Amino acid sequence: MKKLRSFEAAAVSAAVIAASAAAMHTNAATTLIAGDLNRDDRVSVGDMVILKNHILGRYGLNENQRIAADINGDFVVDSLDISAIQDIILSNKTLLPKGTWIGDREGAKRYFSFGDGEGTVFYPNGSSENFTIGSEEDILAMTMKKSGKEDNAFITWRDDNDFVLKWDDGTAETFRFFSYNKINANEMLSGKWITSAGRTFEISGLSGKVTDKSGNISRFEYAPDGNNIVFHMGSTDNNTEGTIVHTDSMHFTVTWVDGTKETFTKREIVVKDGITYVNGILIANKTYALPSTYSPGDILPEAKSAFESMRVDAEKAGYKLKIVSGFRSYSYQSTLYNNYVARDGKAAADTYSARPGHSEHQTGLGMDINNASTSFNGTAEAKWIAANCWKYGFIIRYPQGKENITGYMYESWHVRYLGKQLAKEVYDSGLTLEEFLCIDSKYKS
Repeated sequence: MKKLRSFEAAAVSAAVIAASAAAMHTNAATTLIAGDLNRDDRVSVGDMVILKNHILGRYGLNENQRIAADINGDFVVDSLDISAIQDIILSNKTLLPKGTWIGDREGAKRYFSFGDGEGTVFYPNGSSENFTIGSEEDILAMTMKKSGKEDNAFITWRDDNDFVLKWDDGTAETFRFFSYNKINANEMLSGKWITSAGRTFEISGLSGKVTDKSGNISRFEYAPDGNNIVFHMGSTDNNTEGTIVHTDSMHFTVTWVDGTKETFTKREIVVKDGITYVNGILIANKTYALPSTYSPGDILPEAKSAFESMRVDAEKAGYKLKIVSGFRSYSYQSTLYNNYVARDGKAAADTYSARPGHSEHQTGLGMDINNASTSFNGTAEAKWIAANCWKYGFIIRYPQGKENITGYMYESWHVRYLGKQLAKEVYDSGLTLEEFLCIDSKYKS
């Protein structure tokens, strides 16, 4: 992204000249600042004195100094370069950065959002600090609002998209323009994401790593900018840009500059005390089992309260709902499943009954309503539940046509409590919970 030119005439002139010099000498010395003859990472009166003395024939310049002295890029060091260095010094005294800039300090990147006399710095881990900023001549004074810590730096504008800060501790930080917009902390993509291209992104704050299908790992920094997103793959020069559209709290799609689309699904799997949580959601299916010791003893209070609200509203609409099977212990499910296996065989039983430890009923969040039988399919109550249960925080856990994904036959009577926001997202997506979370439901054997 390029910053539009909006500086005063003298500053613009200096920026154009400096940019020209930088372009002329990129291969020769990428770390040089045009006009920085004494190599102190700033352009000041001292550099102008060196340049004047050289032009007057008082002493020569070494190779790096000659490159830095040819500010206008015409391969001749003369009085025109003196005018150019004067313009740079003037711009350093009059210009404060605006918008968001990427700072690179000895390989460590951070993002600065500058406003009128204040701003915010974002660190790679996602933390941030607010600061006030002022200037005197070519010195910037930055004070952190919370700690009161003050940092001073000399500023040198290399062009209107690029400047350098020389900090009190002697280190230099180069800045590249990123966006006019301030980074919104709510737009950060922290977490683990699985993509439709078979890649895995692990993001913490504004940095992370991506693993491709072949297992190759690349590290990156990134920054959101409204509907746009830029990944810096190893450096701020190696940019991959795209347009981002958020579907819900766990999905977004990026359309890259070449037109290809990649869907991202959040998938952070945590196992605590033998219980699996995916993005904070307790999961029990054919892949993820509960320990035999997990036993809430009843339907959990929030699920029970949500069902009662749904039951009352259903009755107002002319439908009667009741729970016919709620919490089941590990041992109860074991007996139930073994009875089905004895009657129908293991392969058949696995299509409609969970093995012990794999049943949602053991979570205290799943329940069967009215009639746990295929005869309930197509009834008025089943249709009402399918159309309305999400409003109360439930989903139809095993929907029709998704048997190969959930691992179970269609059960119009079985609902799972997720909470209102998440249930709405799953309902709106048209996906099963497995698809929504990008997980499997398959027994190991």
